[in-house]
Amino acid sequence: MAEELEELWKKLSFTEEEDESIVLGSSTTEAAKAIGKNCLVMKVLSTKSITIEALRKNLRMVWKPSKSVQINEVEDELYLVEFGDGRDKKRILEMCPWTYEKSLILLKEFEGEQVPKDISLWQSPFWVQIHNLPLKSRTRETGRVIGTSLGEVMDVDVSESGVNWGKYLRVRVMMDVTKKLVRGKRIVIEGGEQRWITFKYERLPNFCYKCGLLNHGVKDCKEENGSGANMEHNNLQYGAWMRGEVPRKGGGDFTRFGLEDERFSKGGPVRNSVGGQMPLKETPDERREVGNVPESTTPVTEL
Repeated sequence: MAEELEELWKKLSFTEEEDESIVLGSSTTEAAKAIGKNCLVMKVLSTKSITIEALRKNLRMVWKPSKSVQINEVEDELYLVEFGDGRDKKRILEMCPWTYEKSLILLKEFEGEQVPKDISLWQSPFWVQIHNLPLKSRTRETGRVIGTSLGEVMDVDVSESGVNWGKYLRVRVMMDVTKKLVRGKRIVIEGGEQRWITFKYERLPNFCYKCGLLNHGVKDCKEENGSGANMEHNNLQYGAWMRGEVPRKGGGDFTRFGLEDERFSKGGPVRNSVGGQMPLKETPDERREVGNVPESTTPVTEL
């Protein structure tokens, strides 16, 4: 409808009064700019219709903000989230990705210069597990090189020495969610040895097991070679095996959650991002609601 109206305006002839310009000075935007510092733009990557009241209720319940959170629909399926406390906004961004009804939530910093219909949300951060790496390759530099092939590298989960002796190497990557999930890649190690490495994604939402896209399920897939609903399970190219279990370790382990969550690097309670103490056993994942998914898969965070 919005595009149709825009095309209609192009065909109209304006009167002299309509063609006069109205100058908006800096004073007209000061209030919005100030509030905008505590705002995020949000979209739910889903083919289902969304009720904003249900969305508001669930987000407030799961995010548990220290102050108020206002959610308004500024364009069809595009929302503006206003936090009463900027620390809540920071915490929510650091704990991405989030989901609503098992569909991915996309969050982006407020950009007041853009008209809502021109705002595009197409990225989300994920912790990606890199499996089948030789021990000598489990380094920060390896993580950055491999992670760059998936998107913008935000962090590599290694110790102060720059290595990770765990079961896999973890890299936090800002990924383009309009692209198919990458299942693995071929690497060439020094000396010419070739090896296939596989990727698993932590807190992976619903996605299509047929085409690997995140914006729909297999039943709604429109890729060629028949209907997703009629496709045999054995022929699916993607699956739950791409879900990586979120590590939960204590003691001296350096594994981190979000971007800068160090609560497992010490031996006792730590302060969370809003200033309160949090027991060592309680993780951000345990404070979220989990949907009904098979036990063989990693639970998807529910909002």
